[in-house]
Amino acid sequence: MLLNIFIKNFGIIDQLSIDFQDGFNVLTGETGSGKSIIIDALQAALGGRPSAGQIRTGAEKALIQATFAIGGIKELALLLEEMGFDDLEDEIIIMTREITRAGKNLCRINGQTVTLGYYRKVGGSLADMHMQPETNSLLSQEKQRQLLDRFAGEKALVALDQVNLLYTRWRDARNNFEKLNAAAGDRARRIDMLSYQIEDIRQADLAPGEDIALEDEKIFLSNAEKISMLVTEAYTLLYEGKGSQYSALDLLSRTVDNLRSLVSLDRRNEPLVVSLENIFYQAEDAARELASYRDGVDFSPSRLEAVDERLEQIKKLKKKYGDTIPEIHNYLEAAQKELALLENMEQSLEKSLQEVEEIESEYNKAAGILGAARRKAAKELETAVQQELLYLEMGRVEFKVTFSDVDGPVREGLERLTFMISTNPGEPLKPLSKTASGGELTRIMLALKALLADADGVPVLVFDEADTGIGGRALQAVAEKMLQLGRDRQVICVTHSAQVACLGRTHYRIVKEYDGARTATRAEQLNPEERLEELARMLDGSEVTEITLRHARQMLRSSSEK
Repeated sequence: MLLNIFIKNFGIIDQLSIDFQDGFNVLTGETGSGKSIIIDALQAALGGRPSAGQIRTGAEKALIQATFAIGGIKELALLLEEMGFDDLEDEIIIMTREITRAGKNLCRINGQTVTLGYYRKVGGSLADMHMQPETNSLLSQEKQRQLLDRFAGEKALVALDQVNLLYTRWRDARNNFEKLNAAAGDRARRIDMLSYQIEDIRQADLAPGEDIALEDEKIFLSNAEKISMLVTEAYTLLYEGKGSQYSALDLLSRTVDNLRSLVSLDRRNEPLVVSLENIFYQAEDAARELASYRDGVDFSPSRLEAVDERLEQIKKLKKKYGDTIPEIHNYLEAAQKELALLENMEQSLEKSLQEVEEIESEYNKAAGILGAARRKAAKELETAVQQELLYLEMGRVEFKVTFSDVDGPVREGLERLTFMISTNPGEPLKPLSKTASGGELTRIMLALKALLADADGVPVLVFDEADTGIGGRALQAVAEKMLQLGRDRQVICVTHSAQVACLGRTHYRIVKEYDGARTATRAEQLNPEERLEELARMLDGSEVTEITLRHARQMLRSSSEK
């Protein structure tokens, strides 16, 4: 239920807070006092479309905050859990809407910013707004379908879940088949291309790291003469000597011999001798390695040409299939898999189409069960609505639910339904959205809500001037029906009718005041005496008299017995 609405800088409202009660709440007041502005603000708090023009003059933004108790609303609990609100132990949520002149509308639930789409889903689960005909949810075919499915009961809802599940499976299978079928149209050309590419890579027989090794070899072959000269020079200086110049090994040998003689005279130099001997042996090893390396240096123009050709081949493969040899191998693997799939395309297509047909057959069976449940429920709903409308002084109105077939699987089933009425005997049935007046819509909606009290999970019903276009016994019936609905849920109604207002279990008077500079709106929850006076004012419209007070007192006495 709606616990409180807080409004700031919206319309003529400077700042306003109303604590609502359960059951049937009525809002009354002079024309232009701001009653409908409160309903507009609530609609915005639930996800409606506010405009910058609704912001109070002189303010840069408006703020609306609606606090709800949500205990027992299963669908809403699942939706909030999906959105990440898993800490709602007090079962209270606060819907906050901030509207700015710049056009930015901030939506928050319990202080957490959410998308407008999610915000509206939550708002739609909290309250059902019935305002002008163009905003009445009853005019939507989708809403009409939901109402009929709820009226049909558990069997229809279970069938609907099955239809939704099978539709999702069918859609995915169909998309897969169409993807395969599209690929099959280009199959021959693709097979030729993949076969060529696979053979192109296979013939190259690339080894991991081959390109790096070849680049190193190319550098070596391109500089073989210089390498040979450098290593020969190094070997000569280290081992052979040059001209009259001793080799490094000769000089080291002589140095070691001198130090050995020195050790015979002073043993403290023995470690130095050992160290130099080790250096001598290491230099001998290095000389042997240089000789071996020099003998292996062989400039081969033919080998250099072969290396260049191989590197050019690898370069072309990289340009076509990947920047590295591992990437080329990955491309080869992917091409082989795709080729295998294409070569078995006929079998894959046949299998995919068979899957689509099998799921579609299952879907049609489930949709048939759902359709039968809907048509059976439609007959029952037509009879029940006629009875309710008879009570609401619309006994001559004919109400029907018509069905039209839908091609192919769709999520909601294989039929589209429309609520139809004929408001006068002899007139043809027409869609509810095209024929019903505001007063007729109110009564039809009340009839449906009364029938769906247990199935409809929306806990709050809001009516803005539901008495418009209704009078006499019909108005009394509407008031009594709202009172009846208020026993199972919260009803909030803006009304100019004393007949409706006297049945409210909680009565608020909306007052517009002028302080000499600005106009503002405030709300008062009326005590019994104040309520008596307000009803008397509503009855006469000019001044409260003893006669109007007596009449109002009688109305309140009668309403307490209902």
